[in-house]
Amino acid sequence: MEDYTKGPCPKVLMDKNLSIRNHRICIVKADLGPPNPRAPEELFWIKKSIVFGVPSSMARQMVCGNCGHYWKTLMIDKCMKDHEQVTPPEVDPSWVDTGDGGGYCDLWDIPCTASRTCDDWEPGGPITDARAKEHMAEEEND
Repeated sequence: MEDYTKGPCPKVLMDKNLSIRNHRICIVKADLGPPNPRAPEELFWIKKSIVFGVPSSMARQMVCGNCGHYWKTLMIDKCMKDHEQVTPPEVDPSWVDTGDGGGYCDLWDIPCTASRTCDDWEPGGPITDARAKEHMAEEEND
């Protein structure tokens, strides 16, 4: 397990083409979305409620920003500021750029907008500098 509180930036945060490729894979394999987090996107959230086994109102709260794979550390913030990040229309023309700050998803190896989600959402995030050691210990025990 990597520690994203120190060291070099994840390659995907420095390589826009790799980021676009990984996003497209995550969209297909894990239903990353919704395309516009600020729109109702009712069908998307109904599908997620079925996947997560919760009401759609609860599924709407299970987003990347609180996922156990979502790193929001000082190092990740710096990497994202230092390198041009992918914008949603480059990933898929139907997607909108939320303008939200993002983090890094270690499961799908993508920079991730906090207001989106995917089928692999897990509790326990965001992983911050303060929580990183605890998170890494939990992962080693699994």
